[in-house]
Amino acid sequence: MRRSVCLLFVGALSAGCSWGRYDDVVENSPIVLLNRPKAVTDGFGSSLATASVDGSVSLLVGGTPLKSGGAEFELGTSDSPTLEARDTGHCLGSDAPCYFSSTPVALSRARGPGSTPRPLCFVDGAGTVFSGDTGVIVRCTDAVEYALDVPAVVSNLLEFSIKNTQPTPFRFAGDHGPDPALLATADEESAVWFYPSLSRAFVEVPNPADAKGRWSKPALRTLSIARVGEEGRLLAVGTPSAGEVRLFFAADGATPSYVGCLGGTSGFGRAFAAGPVVAGDDDDELVISDDAIVYVFDAAKLATLPPTADAECSLGALPEGSLVTSFTCGSTKNISDCDSSEFGAALAVGDLDGDGDGEVVVGAPSMTVRHVNRAGALIIYDVDPPKTPKEHLYDFKDIAFLSSADADDQLGRSIALPNIGKRQIMAAGAPGGGKAALFYCPSFLPAELAGARCQ
Repeated sequence: MRRSVCLLFVGALSAGCSWGRYDDVVENSPIVLLNRPKAVTDGFGSSLATASVDGSVSLLVGGTPLKSGGAEFELGTSDSPTLEARDTGHCLGSDAPCYFSSTPVALSRARGPGSTPRPLCFVDGAGTVFSGDTGVIVRCTDAVEYALDVPAVVSNLLEFSIKNTQPTPFRFAGDHGPDPALLATADEESAVWFYPSLSRAFVEVPNPADAKGRWSKPALRTLSIARVGEEGRLLAVGTPSAGEVRLFFAADGATPSYVGCLGGTSGFGRAFAAGPVVAGDDDDELVISDDAIVYVFDAAKLATLPPTADAECSLGALPEGSLVTSFTCGSTKNISDCDSSEFGAALAVGDLDGDGDGEVVVGAPSMTVRHVNRAGALIIYDVDPPKTPKEHLYDFKDIAFLSSADADDQLGRSIALPNIGKRQIMAAGAPGGGKAALFYCPSFLPAELAGARCQ
């Protein structure tokens, strides 16, 4: 049985009909819930990471950071995912200490043991692998694990944490290129470090606001990498408590150079996403949220900023056209309570309709959905290139939620956009309810790309 619902968007939003947001249909549901493994005892859906190689699409679903690990699922190349986890070895089921991160990263290729890069690996967290090596833990789809070296101060922190059974949080970001780079930090230590493309050797990224280059500790830092050109990468290091995002540019394999700082609004840098958003632009856009607004920046234009010693942070004096657009939360008859929704708690960029440009997916995990408190929702925006420097264009395209939602599910606490065929689908975590959902049928999906789940 399939049910249908008409959506009436408020204000300037458009109206449309779709049954594609219902997960409680009997046959070929447009929304699929993955089965939580028993090994993930807490917070299933707290984090998501995805990558695909040669037709193999993997999704890592994490549990509560530091308390649980993650489970890896095979999604296939159509609309028939495997509901049971194929690998529960991500910081699970091992006697070796492993502290699972709140931001695990998928790498389509990684430089592991031996000279040949390994396909499809995940950066899980930090700890010790079976070989006895300690550092950042990488686990590949063939179950090979290895540890990346870390700065000395971080190594000392990790050894203390293991010896005293005091888990410590690590955070990561990677890019979505074929040979991705990796950015890392540890909340309890004053270091940020960078692994260039396919490298196991790190380069430290000093804080330009400190005479000795040290980052504040303890401090929650957020990270992102945007690809610029064939070899360049724009690194972003956010400190949401200060409302600051510091930017560094790295040519492939080169030491990152500090190029400036964005900031000035409350919570700026709370979450990041990177990917092509504007049609006709192969470079990534850098998407940043603060406490109420989501901003889309042209990463290539930010990368043209020259190296600087100026540590001041603002949203002014940027290259023309750097800020592509910005948007705030919107309500419909099905979702409400924007002010308390945590709009922008998670972000993702992907091509959901296969038209060559990306959509921005914004998580609002505390949104009220159909009168269910903190059920959570995803809000999808399409960004058009501005025709004039002062014009900022975007469309509120769709919303996604669980029709079977329970109070405090918090859907949208985490988001990933797996590649399936000629487009991407949405994956979202609802850790309050221990759920991870796949959304196959946005309302704007062209008929020729709609599979059996969207008919």
